[in-house]
Amino acid sequence: MNNLKIGLACNLGASTSILVGKMNSIVKNSEKLANNNICIESFAASNIDESIRQYDLILLAPQIAHRKDEIAEKAGEYGVTVEQIDAQNFGTMNAAAILKEALYTIHSKKQ
Repeated sequence: MNNLKIGLACNLGASTSILVGKMNSIVKNSEKLANNNICIESFAASNIDESIRQYDLILLAPQIAHRKDEIAEKAGEYGVTVEQIDAQNFGTMNAAAILKEALYTIHSKKQ
């Protein structure tokens, strides 16, 4: 699970930046994950075209989940998976659950 890049997209990148901070903290403080090169970043949906190819996985905040098909089609050209973040986990900023789902998605893709 080395060298993973996960991008979280929302309207402006603000709400996901809070979540990214929590997710990065979990990675840093986890014995199992800290030795892996896991990069988690947030970005605004308006920058999605420039950002797509940088990531292994793009997670969409609930407010832009309606664009999943459109974004997934573009991302598919680069082999990038696109998923939407569970609204309840996003609303409660449950970074652990979102990170667990993200890592599961990436692991499943590689098998």
